[in-house]
Amino acid sequence: MASDPTTPTTPTSPSTPTSPTDDREATREWLENILENYHKSLAPNSRPDIELREWSVSPASGGEREGYLSEQLSVGVSYSARGQNHHAHLLAKLLPQDPFNRAFVIETLFDLREIKFYTEIKPALEGVERQYLTEDCLSLVWTPELYYAKHKEASESILVLADMCQRGYKMQDLTEGLTLSQVQSALTTVANVHAAALALQMKEKKPLQERYPYLLSMEQAVESFNCLVERGLPLLLKFLASRKDRAAVREGLQRYSGQRTVEVLRGILAPSDKLNTLVHCDFWCNNLLFKKEGDTTRCCVIDWQTVMYGRPAIDVAMLLCTSLEVSQRRKHQTELLSHYWDAFTSRLTKFGIEKAAVKYTEDDLKGDFKAAQAMAALVVVGSVDIALGNAAREERVLELLTDLLNVGVL
Repeated sequence: MASDPTTPTTPTSPSTPTSPTDDREATREWLENILENYHKSLAPNSRPDIELREWSVSPASGGEREGYLSEQLSVGVSYSARGQNHHAHLLAKLLPQDPFNRAFVIETLFDLREIKFYTEIKPALEGVERQYLTEDCLSLVWTPELYYAKHKEASESILVLADMCQRGYKMQDLTEGLTLSQVQSALTTVANVHAAALALQMKEKKPLQERYPYLLSMEQAVESFNCLVERGLPLLLKFLASRKDRAAVREGLQRYSGQRTVEVLRGILAPSDKLNTLVHCDFWCNNLLFKKEGDTTRCCVIDWQTVMYGRPAIDVAMLLCTSLEVSQRRKHQTELLSHYWDAFTSRLTKFGIEKAAVKYTEDDLKGDFKAAQAMAALVVVGSVDIALGNAAREERVLELLTDLLNVGVL
């Protein structure tokens, strides 16, 4: 992970300009405030002397990337700071305008949790890495750089990040899924995050859930994912009524109406008695950006609203089940699990933490992975609306569910 600049503190001054609710409300004063706070974080003892020259604000493009948890603005600025010229492409995440979605985000703290991730968790993970790892072990980018964050309960929430798509990163098309090299890169990246979080807990001897009390709780996660399944399952069952070739899938899924979904979710989302770490908990291709640098594939992870304390297999299963073509997953699943495990344990060793101190084995990972696959499948069911109407995506979903039913995961 990178040695990013010190995280800007969340402004609290009464004179701070109010954040816009859309692109039409963006002002010069608001942008200057963002840039001033950012450059103060880089050099707290000198004045930034921001001079804004050109700027543009527009609704962010990206279709499915935007989702319903935030409104997003694309910001381009040319300016000078301390006499040096700069040009930046930024992405501003605001509360959703839709009243229902806005209330949902505020109630579940999705916006605050992501702000806390960038202002507290990310700096702590990078700090423990800088303390214990050598420079050659630090990745340049693993999640976007923070420019600005502000939160006022139930009224204002804004997170401004570097727009990684303007730095050569791209989101892989959902219909195609990820390539094997992209999956390996994502697994290495998340293994590094998991290892840094575990190292932070072990080195400072303070449980992560106590250090970060706003993490998504097990009960919150179960409720959120169950609501997703309750919305998507009827759509999928209705669709399957006309697919006689998938009658077994429809029959299998009908068992998940009601309490059974809650039981499956609770079984994997409950913390393990062996090993837990910080997990992204929504680790699939729409929350990953990739960049090719020579023979190396870089991965950047976005959308940390559901970060929680739990089993690392949650992220691994979510990635492999949702983002890898089914035959590729069948063929490479064992080696990909080993790839993750080797990356995770190798990273821990660099922190001076040996496998024996962890009391968690690759076999434990495989056991958790099987349970986490069932959760991942249910999340796919709950999100089926983004697949229905697209023949290729429909078949991907049906192939996944057929496969997991056949092997007894569902």
